[in-house]
Amino acid sequence: MTKDQVSLMTSIFYIGAFLGSFVGGWVVNTIGRKWGLIIPMILQLFANAFIVLAKSPLLLYLSRIFSGILLGAIFVVLPIFIVEVTEKRLRITLGNFFGATGMVGLLLSKGLAALGFYVVPITTIALTIVFLGCFAMFPDTPEYLLFRNKPEDAEKALKFYRGIPSESPLEGAIIEEFEEIKNVVGLRGQKTSIKMKDLKGGTTILGIIISLILTSNMNFTGIRLTSSFTESILEDAGIHLDNVMVDISMSVLQVFGAILTIYLVRWIKVRRSFLTFYFLSFIGFFGAAVHYYLHERGMNLVPFTWSYMICITLAIVVPLGGINTLCMSSASQVLSLKIRGCVLGVMNTVSLGVAFFMTQYYLLLVDTVGNSAVMAAFGLWCLFAGIFSIFYLPELESKTFSEIVESLNRRLPACIRERSF
Repeated sequence: MTKDQVSLMTSIFYIGAFLGSFVGGWVVNTIGRKWGLIIPMILQLFANAFIVLAKSPLLLYLSRIFSGILLGAIFVVLPIFIVEVTEKRLRITLGNFFGATGMVGLLLSKGLAALGFYVVPITTIALTIVFLGCFAMFPDTPEYLLFRNKPEDAEKALKFYRGIPSESPLEGAIIEEFEEIKNVVGLRGQKTSIKMKDLKGGTTILGIIISLILTSNMNFTGIRLTSSFTESILEDAGIHLDNVMVDISMSVLQVFGAILTIYLVRWIKVRRSFLTFYFLSFIGFFGAAVHYYLHERGMNLVPFTWSYMICITLAIVVPLGGINTLCMSSASQVLSLKIRGCVLGVMNTVSLGVAFFMTQYYLLLVDTVGNSAVMAAFGLWCLFAGIFSIFYLPELESKTFSEIVESLNRRLPACIRERSF
C-alpha cells in the first residue's frame, strides 16, 4: 500500500469512530444498553473477516470503518452498562478493570502480531463469537428497563446480575437497592427523547462539566500523542533506544499501572486517586519540558538521561494507566440516566475530532513551538484538572447516584444550589 492509502486508512478509522460515538449515544436510550453493545461487536466480526479476506485496500478500508464504529460505541455504551449492572461498591473497580483489560488486549495483540499477519484477526473473531454467545443471554440493565417502564423485567434483571434465582423474592439489601434505582429512574415511561429541561439544573450542569473534563483527559493529558509518537519523543530528546523494546516496556508498565489503580482506588478512593495521578503526571510533564527546553538550547544532558527517563515514563504511563482508567469508570456516574448516552456520545465525538487533528498536526506543532512547550501544556492541563477536582469532583466510590447528586449540590455556589436537597 502507498503512504496515501495508509494515511486514508487512519482518517477512515476516525470517521467510523465519530459515527460510533454519535450513534452510540442515541442507541443506549432507544434500543438499550445490551443491543448497544451487541451491534458494534457484530460489526467487529465483519471488520476482522475483511482483514482475513482482503485482496485489495477496499476491504481494509471497510474494516477500519467498522473497527472505528466499535471503538466509538464501546467508549460510550460499555461504561454506562458497567455502572448500571454492578453494585455501588464495585462500580469503580469493574470500570477500572475494563481499562486494565483493554491495555492487556493491546499488549497481547502486539505479541500475537509477531506470530503472523492473520493471527490477530482470527483470534479476535473467535473471541468475539464467544462474547456474543455469552452476552446474548444477559438481560438489559435494571435501570434501563425501569426507564422503559418495565418494572417486572427490571426486577428479573437485578436478580440475574446479583446471582439470585429468578423464582426467589428480593430480600434485604437487594430490596433497598431496587428501591433506590426506582427513586433515581422515577419510572418516567417510554419517552426517551431529551428536552432542554433535562439539561437544566445546577447539579446537572456541573455533572456535564465534570464529564467534559474527564473525557478531555484522553487528549489533553497527552495520552494519544505520547502513545503514538513515543519514538519521535525520545529521539527529540537525544535518546536512541530500540523501538520495539520501548513500546513493549511502556505497554507492560501501563498494564501494571492500570492494575495498581484498581487497588489504589480501594485504598484511597476515587477523588484522591485522581489527585495523585494528576500530580504525578504534572511532575512528569514539567520535568520532561525542562529537559527539552535545555536540550533545545544546546545543553549536554547525557549525564541526566536517567532523570528524563523517569519523567517521560511518568508522563506516558500515569495518564493512560491511571487517569484514563479512572475516567472510563467515572464520567457516566455524575450524569443522570436519561442524558448519560447523549452527553457521553457528544463528548466522545468531539474528543475524537480533537484527537484526529492533534495526531495529524502534532509533528508540525512540535517543529513550530518545540517539545518543551507541548509538554508544558500537558502539564498545565494536569494542574488545572487537579485544581478543578479539588473543588468540584465528588467522591464516587461506593456512592449511589442520589448521594453523588447531593455532593454535587453542596459544591455549587449557595445562590444556585437546588433547594430540593
